[in-house]
Amino acid sequence: MAEMIAYVARELGTGRTLSAHQDVQLPSYSTIKVLLAAAFWRMVARGEVDEAQEYCFEPGGCVGGSGVLRGLRHAATLSLSDVLHLALVVSDNDATNVIAEVVGFDRVNALADELGLTQTRMRRFMMDTDAAAAGRDNVTSAGDLARLLEMLAGGEALEPLVGERVLASLELQEHLDGIARYLPAGTCYAGKCGDDAPAGRYAHDCALITDGDRRTVIVVMTRDSGGFEAVARTGAALFGALGEGRAAL
Repeated sequence: MAEMIAYVARELGTGRTLSAHQDVQLPSYSTIKVLLAAAFWRMVARGEVDEAQEYCFEPGGCVGGSGVLRGLRHAATLSLSDVLHLALVVSDNDATNVIAEVVGFDRVNALADELGLTQTRMRRFMMDTDAAAAGRDNVTSAGDLARLLEMLAGGEALEPLVGERVLASLELQEHLDGIARYLPAGTCYAGKCGDDAPAGRYAHDCALITDGDRRTVIVVMTRDSGGFEAVARTGAALFGALGEGRAAL
């Protein structure tokens, strides 16, 4: 497959949008964790699960990849909401799998259908390479991620609690190699990266960026196009281009 940069950039106040290849379905990698988080907090909002429910993590079952739980030497008890926080802010794969077990793929995909995310499916746990090789990969598109972030930022399809809790974690994101890297000083980045390290073919990022009263959703997904450096430069260029257009309105 040829190299590609897919993107969507949308000013939430004006609706002004720049996009390319927005409906191309790509492996989602860790960006799928945003939809999983939305599904979890919807369960909390509807009284279907208690966010304070305790989970005892046993280090022996770690799947590897990114995160901090895999480094623990002893069992640790955390609330489900804190486990999910780790899945978002440090992209912890073990934490993600815990929440995926609680929520279930069917509920995640039902929410995708409800929100009109037609290119998005969660079909496997993190680091399940056998499932991915068998064609059961997690997938999404730039357009779907942009729509999801817009809903989290205030769309009517999700309960207010859902957007508040997901974005509160994303604002504390510690992986800042993507869109956040070249944003102007003073902007607030609330986002989630995803990539196929160490292979290096895919690098993605999706974010809500706040600058004063300006709120902008930017999604950049790349295939064979320069990794997170390309994501960072594309994101900054899109943010700047929309800013110029905003000043002209």
